Amino acid sequence: RAQDATHGLAIPQYNINLSLEPGETETIEFDADVPGVFPFYCSEFCSALHLEMLGYFLVKPQS
Repeated sequence: RAQDATHGLAIPQYNINLSLEPGETETIEFDADVPGVFPFYCSEFCSALHLEMLGYFLVKPQS
């Protein structure tokens, strides 16, 4: 939930890009069916720390 400013969530490899206004929530569902490490980041300029709003998620192969 974005509290302070408009934030975005982008996961390019899954064609996900959304924008959230303060107080707004959103649920997204997708099939993470390709193993790998995928970046995600904030896609709306939100503050001086905007460029630090990123991360990675790991999709492990099915065993």
